[in-house]
Amino acid sequence: MRSQQRFSGLDRSLQRAWIKGAGLIDEELERPLIGVVNTFQDFSPENVHLRGVADAVKAGIRMAGGTPMEFNAFHVTDSETFAGHSMRYVLPSREIIADLVELMVQAHGMDAIVMLPSGDKVVPGMVMAACRLDIPTIVIYGGPTPPGLVRGRKIFLETVYDAVGEVMRGALTSEQLREYEDVMFPGPGACATATSGNTLGMITEALGLSLPYTSTAPAGSNFQLQSAKRAGMHIMTLLREGITPSKIVSGAAFENAMRVGMAVSGSTNQVLHFMAMAREAGVDITLDSFDAVSRATPTLVKLAPSGPWAVTDLHAAGGIPAVLKQLGSLVHGDCRTVSGKTIEDIASQAVVHDPEIVRSRDNPADPEGSLFILRGSLAPDGCVVKSSGVKRGMWKVAGPARVFEDEETTIEALYGGRIKPGDIIVLRNEGPSGGPGMREMLGATSALIGMGLDDSVALVTDGRFSGATHGPAIGYVSPEASRGGPIALVRDGDRIRLDLEARSIELEVDAAELERRRREWRPRAPRVTRGYLKFYSDHVRSAAQGATLPR
Repeated sequence: MRSQQRFSGLDRSLQRAWIKGAGLIDEELERPLIGVVNTFQDFSPENVHLRGVADAVKAGIRMAGGTPMEFNAFHVTDSETFAGHSMRYVLPSREIIADLVELMVQAHGMDAIVMLPSGDKVVPGMVMAACRLDIPTIVIYGGPTPPGLVRGRKIFLETVYDAVGEVMRGALTSEQLREYEDVMFPGPGACATATSGNTLGMITEALGLSLPYTSTAPAGSNFQLQSAKRAGMHIMTLLREGITPSKIVSGAAFENAMRVGMAVSGSTNQVLHFMAMAREAGVDITLDSFDAVSRATPTLVKLAPSGPWAVTDLHAAGGIPAVLKQLGSLVHGDCRTVSGKTIEDIASQAVVHDPEIVRSRDNPADPEGSLFILRGSLAPDGCVVKSSGVKRGMWKVAGPARVFEDEETTIEALYGGRIKPGDIIVLRNEGPSGGPGMREMLGATSALIGMGLDDSVALVTDGRFSGATHGPAIGYVSPEASRGGPIALVRDGDRIRLDLEARSIELEVDAAELERRRREWRPRAPRVTRGYLKFYSDHVRSAAQGATLPR
């Protein structure tokens, strides 16, 4: 039911009285009601500035003849939960975000929505809701901050986390680490790296649900506030013309977005989120889809941690439109976007201001995309590695397994000097169901790098990784350990062979021995026995299926 119908007529007197109690007047109720979905919270740098952005959106809506109705979602802030029990709640929050937006918008009969997500589970959760609701929608990503600077050195998220190990091995002082902490965020935003949040913001723009240039704009900047006003005005155009997500997020649009995610060396978390978003849009995306796109897409931008560039550097160099321009015929130019322009229109009008940052297809940073899908006896359903962050000497390795049942004991072993060059760490029971919640293993990978082992030790896990992760880290191993995948059968000393070029991951143990171990295997006792995480653990699908819930 349209919003005006909800509040018109004699039989709607109580509904009008109720909403008037919040200060609205008859003239506002006669206009389209536009939801403004905010994620402001005052303890997360990604969200702390979003009150002002929401106010700008509402101003634009009013200027164009609509009535804004703001409500808040939330962001479980992953960077404040690393290597702790609280990280188990981060990925599961994606589904709740989608449900929350659906419930509020449907219950209140809003005609269109402008979404302000910041945080890598919030962005896909809101895109999932947009596809589910299929009413006119514009997404305004919360934006990155520029990198901090210490005597000319750029300070990224991974700089700080890796430095913990550097302090422990005497390569850095605790005072220097504190200096890094204090300057990492020169302003609000989702740090400066191609973290999962920033990656998902860029993907959403490439998908066509955000206005051009907005996903890389510095958080809280004049450009972002001006773009927010324009988005508020433009949502009224989409409403008049009946342009909804189903007219934008086609299979071709998802392929465009996947190529951009690969081309900018984006986070491995995009794999999970693409499958979840596409499912809501009725588009089939699998790990094989990623493998095919990665093999055919050059890496054009080496964003940190894979390279030296911040997301704000990419913005200054021409943003996502410049990436689309350089991808050229690899993208589907006829895909429409919320701007009213096609992808070809946007790419043709783009300017590459710095070809050192946004490389051409003739001179790519890497010939293939940043994410590789590996398969083999250790991961029959697949696993993921961010190849752009792996030193070439670690692309082909074999060594003995060192098995751990959680991230905490892995970190203790690394900092305690119990991991030796040539070892292959197997970190299991951290998958979507077994974790539960599939924590990011940034604590473990940062310890590995901080201890100077990233050129001699690989880490394999059924958990996942942050966009700040770099080094020889292979995640999303499926099936996961708690559901009896081969990773559950690995024992200390078993030989594991990795070959990124061949996209293979093999457990070199005799089949008969593995079958004997399988007969003896029993799943470990669940870590959580009540509440939402228990429900999530019981019902979540495999990482190879996007770690989604039934619907």
